[in-house]
Amino acid sequence: MKKVKAIRSLRLANILAASGQKILNVEPSVNSPGYTVFIFEDTPELQRVLTDSNRKNTACN
Repeated sequence: MKKVKAIRSLRLANILAASGQKILNVEPSVNSPGYTVFIFEDTPELQRVLTDSNRKNTACN
């Protein structure tokens, strides 16, 4: 079974998709009713993009 990562942020989902990560599914959030989550396979590359994105976002603040 694949490990997956649920992303609630549309901005972050767009960054991941632009980096070549494939959206596996889009579904309602279980933890945050009214929100949608984007499901990605949790890979080392996905984690790298998340880390890079977080660093860039933190540097801007």
